[in-house]
Amino acid sequence: MMLLLVIIAAFAVRVFYVENRMDRIHMDEQLMKLVAFDENGVMASDIFAGGFSERALYVLCMSLSCMVFGNFAVAGVYLNVGLQVLAVLILFGAGKNCYNRLLGTVFAATFAIAPMIIRQVSKVDEINMELLLAVAGFWCFSVIVYLFRYLHRKKNEKASLEKEKTMEMTKEEAIVQTQALAVPDSSMKEIILDDVEAEKPKFIENPLPVPKRRAHREMDFAIETDENDDYDITDMTGKDFFDIE
Repeated sequence: MMLLLVIIAAFAVRVFYVENRMDRIHMDEQLMKLVAFDENGVMASDIFAGGFSERALYVLCMSLSCMVFGNFAVAGVYLNVGLQVLAVLILFGAGKNCYNRLLGTVFAATFAIAPMIIRQVSKVDEINMELLLAVAGFWCFSVIVYLFRYLHRKKNEKASLEKEKTMEMTKEEAIVQTQALAVPDSSMKEIILDDVEAEKPKFIENPLPVPKRRAHREMDFAIETDENDDYDITDMTGKDFFDIE
């Protein structure tokens, strides 16, 4: 949203300058001769015959612009507006790569409202292309800065992750050690009988008086009994209780 507002502001400021403040258009006559197109509006194929340069690239863009607007001066002015608005967009990306969106917005807004830059719209020559290429070079530099920041951030994240893992392992080890000290070992242990010395009981003498033990005696009878002296009733056949004498 911020980028869209900056681009709209940049375009509006330049249109306002062209319509109200620009009193003269500075045109390069040699450049006018280079921008050649035939009746059908097809641009000449020998623009880059002398090799790649800012001037040749600007001539190519001017040829395309002239095919749209038809007038060399109008085509040059609005081409310059388009190149500068494109530079604003590239500057935003460069600032974002270097730090964040806020810096990109500051770069783009500064370029968008700078009076010295706005006045270049009235000059139909390759200076606006040079500004665009300079901004593009700065964007390439910002890509290198972004890659460096990305790798540095990944390295820090990896180091932080390893540090957290180490801290968690240390905490777990401390908890295990605390539990080992707090809970006694209740596991079964082997008992070796040879190592156990059986203690013999030690009795103490009774200090109280006790009666003497009685001597064991056996009693016998001197009367010898007859075998016929049997008081047991062995045969009760046909008799009842009253028949017993």
